[in-house]
Amino acid sequence: MYSKRIIAVLAAVSCAVCAVSCTGRSGGGKVGSTDPAAVETSVQQETETAAATEAASAAENDINAYATVKEATPAMWKVTDENTGHELYMLGTMHMVTDDTFPLPDYIMDVYENCDGIAVEYDVNSVMSDFEQMKDFYAKLIYSDGTTVKDHISNETYEKAKAFMAENMFYNNMMDSYNAGFWETEIEVAAMMKMKNINEKGVDAAFLSLAEKDGKKIVNVESLDIQAKALNAATDDLADYMIKQVIDSTEDMSVYTESFARQYDLWASGDIDALDQSNVENEIPKELNDDYAAYLDVVLYGRNERMADKAEEFLKNGDNYFFMVGAAHFAGSRGVDDLLQQRGYKVERVA
Repeated sequence: MYSKRIIAVLAAVSCAVCAVSCTGRSGGGKVGSTDPAAVETSVQQETETAAATEAASAAENDINAYATVKEATPAMWKVTDENTGHELYMLGTMHMVTDDTFPLPDYIMDVYENCDGIAVEYDVNSVMSDFEQMKDFYAKLIYSDGTTVKDHISNETYEKAKAFMAENMFYNNMMDSYNAGFWETEIEVAAMMKMKNINEKGVDAAFLSLAEKDGKKIVNVESLDIQAKALNAATDDLADYMIKQVIDSTEDMSVYTESFARQYDLWASGDIDALDQSNVENEIPKELNDDYAAYLDVVLYGRNERMADKAEEFLKNGDNYFFMVGAAHFAGSRGVDDLLQQRGYKVERVA
């Protein structure tokens, strides 16, 4: 089902800088009478109607109504270099979770308490507090050949995407300069933000805040260049298709929320290999199979190799870091844990 691809991008591509703006929502209605009693009655009716609509929407959008795992026990691994005795703990994270995800279990928090620092995909807090870093990152997502996103996706998709982002306070005029892959990611985030009781900060952000408070070292596993390349990985045709699919999937938010909850349950129960995306190509239109395979090579498998390189570097140096990256980077037979095992390290799943 298409929801598997949604979670692939969510878990595999770190996009904590992806929300260009979240402006305040505005709205209101007109009362068709100046009579005080009529106005009061009308306002009361509108309030009751709005409350009923909001209650129904909240019920169908509430992640907690569908997620069955109430106490998260995510997958974690202990990697040992048997030649040196050096160890490294690795955790698969989600960049968005439910409000009920925390606190995480003791077997995870004990590793955190005993580590010297955390190794994350990228310290997004440093980006958000550093204008030069942020400017450099966004510059990598802008078309530099004089074109705009209108030249890269169909007019139908552009208008549909623009309306969706505007409706969810994600659109401004500068967005047209950004690439189609960035649009797709922004639309995914906007879609997920429509769910209730979703925590957009996620596991990575929670540990970043904790490490900052505790004075622990924060190490980047990747560079901003790698993050930007992931957002440039889709061909125009694939980005066009994915944008439409994400928007269409939100037409029934109960179905969308339920499908996200199933993916959350897989992560929260530690069923990490079920998140594998290797069979999704079969659900992509045949003419886009090659595009999608190349896309996965950039956003997932190529990054897995480099993440394994970084983990190996920590092991060789004896660095006591808690290594945490998106859960999809551990899924299937080409995950970071599998790559390290193939390189001769002892990899054990922590119960």
